[in-house]
Amino acid sequence: MDKQPPEAISPHLGHRERLRARFQSGGLTGFAPHEALELLLTYAIPRQDVNPLAHRLIRHFGGLKGVLEATEKELQAVPGIGASSAVLIAMLLPLFRMYEKESLDTKGAGMDPDTLFRHCRNLFLGEKVEHFYVLSLDAKDRLLDSHRISSGDEGETAVYPRLIAKELLRTGAVSCVLAHNHPSGTAQPSRADIDLTRALKDILSPLSVKLKDHIIIAGAEAYSFKARGLIEF
Repeated sequence: MDKQPPEAISPHLGHRERLRARFQSGGLTGFAPHEALELLLTYAIPRQDVNPLAHRLIRHFGGLKGVLEATEKELQAVPGIGASSAVLIAMLLPLFRMYEKESLDTKGAGMDPDTLFRHCRNLFLGEKVEHFYVLSLDAKDRLLDSHRISSGDEGETAVYPRLIAKELLRTGAVSCVLAHNHPSGTAQPSRADIDLTRALKDILSPLSVKLKDHIIIAGAEAYSFKARGLIEF
């Protein structure tokens, strides 16, 4: 828990209990973003009135989305946020990604287009830098693994074909899907994205691994090379 000075302790301790009672009776329905954040902060900061802190975070990051996407270091730059609060907030998106991954993995069905897009969106949820993944699939298009190949600043992710081939051989994949994100801008592929996809397709063919698609995620947008007929798979 984050330690607070004695003078910061509020006498209105019943407010946090009322917030918890609201959640217990109806979930987050009717909660404003700052109220949901305030409820969360009560579990990291004991006894202090955290309402002003919740408002401060919302203002600093421009909304709840910005708060949840902030790093621990960025969060601790806001006065009143200590290590415990920063960890609690920063772990929420990774925790949600784990939930989504498990809910998809337990289905045991093939990766149809909707499931594939959902899985890819989950991989890049809240990410601020570009990442490149390879998704290994078995003969029934079931997901074997999603492996991050590289990460870097926007537009600067280095992709190594050797690492992709190694991962696909490790998982025994019959086919695969490439996926990367555009943290800023649109999901439209660049010339480099197109050239890379074609090169990787040629590299994987001798390994008897079929490249089924390349998905680009930019926020809520998803671009499928296969669906757009941009390249023959």
